[in-house]
Amino acid sequence: INNRKNYIFNSRLNGIDESDLIVLIGTNPRYEATILNSRIRNAFLKNKCEIYSFGNSGDLTYDYEIIENNTSQLKEILDGTSSITKKIENSKKPIFIFGQSFFKLRSSNFLLEGLKKYLLSQNKINENWNPINILSIHASTVGSYDLNIVSGDINSNEVLTKTLNNEFEVIFLIGKDNLELKKKNEFIIYIGSHGDKGAEISDLILPGSAYTEQDGYFTNIEGKIQKAHKSSYPPGEAREDWKILNELSKFIKRKNLFESKKQLLDEMMMYIKNKKEK
Repeated sequence: INNRKNYIFNSRLNGIDESDLIVLIGTNPRYEATILNSRIRNAFLKNKCEIYSFGNSGDLTYDYEIIENNTSQLKEILDGTSSITKKIENSKKPIFIFGQSFFKLRSSNFLLEGLKKYLLSQNKINENWNPINILSIHASTVGSYDLNIVSGDINSNEVLTKTLNNEFEVIFLIGKDNLELKKKNEFIIYIGSHGDKGAEISDLILPGSAYTEQDGYFTNIEGKIQKAHKSSYPPGEAREDWKILNELSKFIKRKNLFESKKQLLDEMMMYIKNKKEK
């Protein structure tokens, strides 16, 4: 997670048009990323790009060859004994696309690092091309990793474990609508706009703005920061999340976290810039 290249789509969406070999691992792009899948179809039709998939993903709208879906098949690629080893070595711009399900494997880090070493030895990873691509299925994933909000380290797992074990007295759910928590004696404060599971189990709701009701930034799967402009205004007493947190800080600590949204954005951009340069 400390290295951005470990969680973005390094080859870029436009890079799919240049690829001559695509390997899908733990992903079904037709359902997880329809626009990306259309780019793969275009590469198949126009460039005769060869496509392989670990496991049968059904109808992807293009032909592909199925590889048995187990770790031994990927290890054969690393060992140079796989049936597609020569195709990888002979390809000019191969692409490997990893879905989220791949990272549920205990051996995922070992296999990913092994693939990197193999591709480096074949000069497939260089200053002009990186064939390792992570396909995030949630819109906020890359940006969350950039800001160190989502992490797989022991500390974040400990916090989640304690939350699910009802060890906290107060819990803030900021736009969190899919947490499977059996509430006991916690006092839960929900900040958000969706009003799903997070709001249903809360004791206090502080209505936030939907992303369409505020100017903001998001990071796409390539790691590019893009600005989104609001299309409407928040209804009733709803406010932007940063304003809610700012007022809570002022109430609890007698001081604001940020004097303006511009200050918040400037500090966010500086944090991401420093992280990219590491």
